[in-house]
Amino acid sequence: MCWFHGTEGIGDRYKGNELTTSELGQLISQFADYRPQIYLGGCEPFVRVDFLPILEHIKNLNLSATFTTNGTLLDSDKIREIVNLGVDQIIFSIDGNEEIHDQIRGKGLFRKVTSNIKELAKYRMEKNKKNPVIFINITITPLVIGRLQRSLEAIREATSDSVDYYRIHHLWFITSRELTAHQTKIKKYLNCSALGAACHITPLLGDIDQLTLSREIMELKNFPKIRFFPNLHSRDLHNYYLEGIHAKSRCVAPFYSALIKPNGDVKFCPDEWIDDYILGNIREEAFENIWNNKMARHFRSVIFWHRSFIGCKRCSWMYSF
Repeated sequence: MCWFHGTEGIGDRYKGNELTTSELGQLISQFADYRPQIYLGGCEPFVRVDFLPILEHIKNLNLSATFTTNGTLLDSDKIREIVNLGVDQIIFSIDGNEEIHDQIRGKGLFRKVTSNIKELAKYRMEKNKKNPVIFINITITPLVIGRLQRSLEAIREATSDSVDYYRIHHLWFITSRELTAHQTKIKKYLNCSALGAACHITPLLGDIDQLTLSREIMELKNFPKIRFFPNLHSRDLHNYYLEGIHAKSRCVAPFYSALIKPNGDVKFCPDEWIDDYILGNIREEAFENIWNNKMARHFRSVIFWHRSFIGCKRCSWMYSF
């Protein structure tokens, strides 16, 4: 289901070449003075045995830290350390009610994850802390359409309503024809191929009932703790899932943020939309030198004049700033 390991996935691209604990520590220290908000994503973070020390280094520098997890590798010791470190937000991926989630992720995992969330919320309350803020992220799939409200109610019951926010997350996808148009423009203006964007081609698209989805979202608008990402009204929601419609707004991500891949490559585009436009590598030069180098300035110039490309309509960073 995840585009990292889907039909055209790129999940193993960096295997064996990941940044070490020491390299990550040096990198975080490099941009600490700029006070960035740090999001750690791209896979299940607790697969890394050094994930907690990485979080500790971030929080020791008094920086904001957020991460997404499937919640299955948490235990009591990790939960206590996360709360005591003062991690800012945790986003738990839950795909629906117990039946839907376990159909996608594996039998028994819904109860395991919701149990961990309850324990996290309980320990947070015992320590009289507000953080980490607990998000549940529900990705739109054909399995959950028509059952969104029931899924939310099931998660609320299973977690004893200890979650701070529930986020309904639209798919990041691209169709075959859009991919061709996207790659053609990227080649013309940035002289790269954007082959990784193909990982967003999904067979699920034809099974998404936009009318049912739109109706459900409208019914959930006034529910407490509910968020939508992106937060789209009915016409924009229709256009989002419609093939060939361009985004209305300009991408501003390269002026505010950067993505650092597991091997140290620095890019502006998340989620592989323009995966082969590489600004530099932090193993070879300092991040502050990469941030405004010739490659970076050219990319910003292209985005300033062309606003966005066709794949950008369904990119997370188009809606994050």
